Amino acid sequence: MRLEEFGEVIRLQTPVRTVREAAQAIGVSEDKIVKTIVVYCNGEFRAYVIRGTKRLNTKLLGCRLATPDEVFTATGYSVGGVPPVLNIPVYIDRELLREDYVYGGGGDEYSLLKFKPIELVKRGFVTPIEL
Repeated sequence: MRLEEFGEVIRLQTPVRTVREAAQAIGVSEDKIVKTIVVYCNGEFRAYVIRGTKRLNTKLLGCRLATPDEVFTATGYSVGGVPPVLNIPVYIDRELLREDYVYGGGGDEYSLLKFKPIELVKRGFVTPIEL
């Protein structure tokens, strides 16, 4: 899969490792930045896409955060660059479907993916969920 099939890949001059850094790098509010969090639940890896300003309650989901090595093994991406389109189950916070577009991991710490959440749902790449 090429990320360009799902949105606009924005290449940055400097690495972004936090929501704040990503927002500042492209001049948007932190609410427009999303993060893809990889977890391990019931014998499988899955990912959750949430607003960058939110926290994911892994205990409530019965999961644990994947280690950086597990994230790379499960997704092929390093922590900080994980996009919202993966070869593992991906769930997106339903509240993001109200956004025309958001910015998430673009494959590495020098890239962001500008995408329309509803399009990923329509194309069957993510499943909406209340978080």
